[in-house]
Amino acid sequence: MKARFVPPTLLLLLGICGSLLAQDGKTYTYHTQGSLAQSSKQSAQEVEDIGQIDEEGGSTTLRDKLRFNINFQTAYTTNALLQGNHGSGDVLFLPSLDVGFHTALSKHFNFDLDTKVDSVIYSRFQDRGIVGYSAQATLDYHIKQGLPRFYATLEPYRYESFDTGQLQTEAIGFTGGTDWGVPFNGGRTLGFVGYSFTEYLADPDIDTRMVHRAVVGLAHQIRTNLTLQLYYVYQFSDYTDFDRSDSKHTISGNLIYQFNDHWYGSFTTSFINNGSTQEHAAYQSFSTSLGLSLHF
Repeated sequence: MKARFVPPTLLLLLGICGSLLAQDGKTYTYHTQGSLAQSSKQSAQEVEDIGQIDEEGGSTTLRDKLRFNINFQTAYTTNALLQGNHGSGDVLFLPSLDVGFHTALSKHFNFDLDTKVDSVIYSRFQDRGIVGYSAQATLDYHIKQGLPRFYATLEPYRYESFDTGQLQTEAIGFTGGTDWGVPFNGGRTLGFVGYSFTEYLADPDIDTRMVHRAVVGLAHQIRTNLTLQLYYVYQFSDYTDFDRSDSKHTISGNLIYQFNDHWYGSFTTSFINNGSTQEHAAYQSFSTSLGLSLHF
């Protein structure tokens, strides 16, 4: 069976969210909020707000509004401990299960709910393995096609030790942001930008922080079932309970291949340079990963 065109919004989620390793994902992952909702129906023009999530006369059944994703990812990182420069290489396994719901509230407003269970399993540093539970409830507003989208998100999460079940961190995040995609090259290439501000209220309090994120990038459809992405993410985090601020730069690229209507493969590479006013929190890392995803 010939694979159909991969929706660019789905590719942005698979690539941008999947390429940045989960052990630090809550501090630099860029999200295209709620964009998986109708992946089976989106056209080649859609990314972010391009042909936005819902078509006119959109889905009417509950099943059309639900999504289920199972992801398997194996990654190598030069700095699993996120300390210093490339001194703690390790192979990581990152399985996850994602269940979501999306619906149009009106012509301009959409609501999306996403729930996720994910884990990070270390080969070398086995005592650092974690399992996480998170949810995102997003309300977005889109004036019209071709203009930026605006959104607000509520995001609780909790991470525990994989071995002992001991709490590592938990928080609730309040996010406001905007994103915009502009297609060109006959619709085969997309330029995208985004900005968001998030306030995380965390336990322990040492993780409470305010985060500014900005992303800019390109996605190019090489073939109907193969897409390339390149992007840069800058993040500034200000920790409010003690004297710490971080400036993180991430450069990443990935290839996403669609095997059929439900299976996707990805190859990703990323470089991260995190500067911090706390010396122990500054680090550099390089990572590469292979992923396989089932979407239905």
